[in-house]
Order: sequence, then structure tokens, then C-alpha cells
Amino acid sequence: MHHKTKVFLFKVFLLGLLTLGTLEILYQFNPYAERNLEISYTASIIEKYDRLQSLPSPKIVLIAGSNFAYGINSEMIEKSFEKPTVNMAMHYDYGTDFMLRQIQDELHKGDTVIMGFEYIIETQGNIGEKIQMAKVFPKANEWFTYTDIAQYLSEQARVRISNFKITLDRLVGNDDSHPTVEDTTSIFFRKAINQYGDLISHLNNPPLKHIPPAVINDKISMHLAIADMNAFYEKMQKKGVKVYYSYPSYAQSSYEQEKEIINKLDKELREEAKFPILGKLQDFVFADSLCQDMVYHLNVKGRDIRTQKLIDLLKNAH
Repeated sequence: MHHKTKVFLFKVFLLGLLTLGTLEILYQFNPYAERNLEISYTASIIEKYDRLQSLPSPKIVLIAGSNFAYGINSEMIEKSFEKPTVNMAMHYDYGTDFMLRQIQDELHKGDTVIMGFEYIIETQGNIGEKIQMAKVFPKANEWFTYTDIAQYLSEQARVRISNFKITLDRLVGNDDSHPTVEDTTSIFFRKAINQYGDLISHLNNPPLKHIPPAVINDKISMHLAIADMNAFYEKMQKKGVKVYYSYPSYAQSSYEQEKEIINKLDKELREEAKFPILGKLQDFVFADSLCQDMVYHLNVKGRDIRTQKLIDLLKNAH
């Protein structure tokens, strides 16, 4: 190999090494680490999990994506059943496998779990989201695995590059915002939840006048997610834990447009589910005026109506 070529390749290698080193140092020792904890919605898992661990049994545990985060009033449930309640729901993109693993070791005889996974839920979810949670809450590493070393390397590289971009934006920008539940614009940040784990930051925000339509692929299936829920249900039965499924809240306009696909998913659910299902799909289709900013998200009024429906169905199921 020509000497100049060797020198060039060495320089490329050195530059690559320096770049990787910079990415890693910024990831491990981020100057905005405290700021990230303040404004990161993901970091609310710290408070949620602390409540989950500290509540005595019998307790009620809610798990799903953002339809439960936005659309449940846990205080109403707690008072109605006189059992301590925690809402562990955050974001559907964590996947059923991760979310059910998240709660299973903290469940004991006499507890009740209500699953309310969205129609677009997948078993695997987005691994990048899980890595981000594990960064602020290391215990989350126990709730997921990588398919192989290639996935591990590519995903770890992706989060480091993303972190580098965000850090760079902060260095050149001037982001000194401090979101609070009192303001009328912010939604996702660590203290956006109340003591029960419910998202409350949106309750005094003006809802959208027009709820954007959902886009659902007609090839979508809940088959693998249902298998996860079945396995979880059987495991919990052995522990003496009651497990139910509640339909996610959904905007009327999108249900009308996507009725064929959603009814197909409902059929799949009813045929394959081993766990009891509370009510009917139509019970949780809400007028758009009761939605906040998308088809799965309820506003302050919708949240209480939906919670009361859930309470009534749960009372009848007992």
C-alpha cells in the first residue's frame, strides 16, 4: 500500500475515533443532564415506578399508551374502589412486551391490572425509546432485550447521534423554557403528571378545534400483542392478580373512517383474548369535542366521562 494512502487511512481512522469518542463523552457526561431530567417526559417513569413499588396491595394498576395517560382520572378510580391506584401509562411505542414486564414483578395477590393498549400497539415497539428510558432510569434495562449484536450496535449509535444533535442545538440555541402544568401550552415533561401518574398538563390547554384523522394501515394486526397479554394474564392468574382489558378511547370521526379496520381488530381481540374484556368497542368511541389533540387523547371533560364508564364496567365485572 502506498505511504500516502496509509497516512490518509490512518487520518480517517483517527478522525472516526475522535468522533466516536466525542459522541460517547457527550452521551455519558451530558452538560444538560439535569435539564434533560426536568423537561423529559420519559423521566416521569421515576415517579410512576416509585408509586407502583410503594403502594400496598390490593392496588389497581393501569397500563397502556398515551390514551390512558391522557384519558384516565385515577383519583376517581381510587375513591370508587377504595384501593390505591397508579397510572403507569406513557406511550404506545414502548410495546406490550416492555410495558407488561415493567409492572409484573410489582404485582401481588389481590391486585387488579387494567390494560388499555391502543389498536396500533406492537409487541416489540421502538427500541430507541426504551434505551432513552434506561438512560434516565437504569432499571428499564431489565424490561427489554436486543434481537442480536447488530441491533444493539446500530441502536446505541443512533441514540448517541440523536443526543449529539440535541446537545448541539442547545449549545447554539437558547432553550430556557420551564414547562409547568399551570401553563396552557406544554404537555410532555417530567412533572406533567400528578401523584397518581396521570398526565394532567393538558387539562387546561385549549383542545384542537379539529382532531386530525388517524391513519391506520389495513394490514395492521394485534395478534402478537394479544399473545403478550394472554401470557401476562396466565402468569398473573397464578399470582392471584386480576387482569382486564379496556378498549382505548377513540375519536368518533376517525372511527367512522376506519370502522372496517378497527372492527377487524376487535374481532381478532375477542377471538384470541383469554383475558376478560370490559364492555364493547363502541363504549369508548367519543365525540371529537371530547378529544384533546389526536384520536386517542381525551380532554378534561372526556377524561372524566371515560373514567366513569370504566369504573361502572369494572364494578359489573367483579
